[in-house]
Amino acid sequence: MGHPVRRKDREITDRAEIYEILDRSFTGHLALCSGGEPYVVPLCFGVMNGAVYFHCAREGRKLDIIAQNPRGCFQAQCGEDLVPSAERPCGWGMFYKSVMMSGPVTVVEDEPEKGAALLAIMKKYAGEDFSHEFSPVECASVTVLRLDPEELSGKARRPA
Repeated sequence: MGHPVRRKDREITDRAEIYEILDRSFTGHLALCSGGEPYVVPLCFGVMNGAVYFHCAREGRKLDIIAQNPRGCFQAQCGEDLVPSAERPCGWGMFYKSVMMSGPVTVVEDEPEKGAALLAIMKKYAGEDFSHEFSPVECASVTVLRLDPEELSGKARRPA
């Protein structure tokens, strides 16, 4: 990121609106890079204290890449709707709201933070009333990743 948004009329700079988009997004995409080779994976996620959390298996390609290069980029979107054009095929487009962020991706080792992150993820999908205290065994059964955004941007194309 660090690149200016071409369409300033679509730029979102308000952090509250950016985090609202994250709240409304169903899945996100984590992009990593290893040896110049990109790797993007769709993930369920939760947000806590401004950071984005993911869970995954205790081994696998994501973790191998993060061990080599902990930089990541995360993207999520909501509000997609087709905008057809009767005049020309190349005039079609989409309404959307999207968020991009980049920063270091860290494996969370702290058990209370892991439990809180898993709860944040579950509340996102099961609802705010979801309640569960994650046991040490449950926390040890998964890996939790945290992306701390150093750069954060939003963009939207909204109906007129």
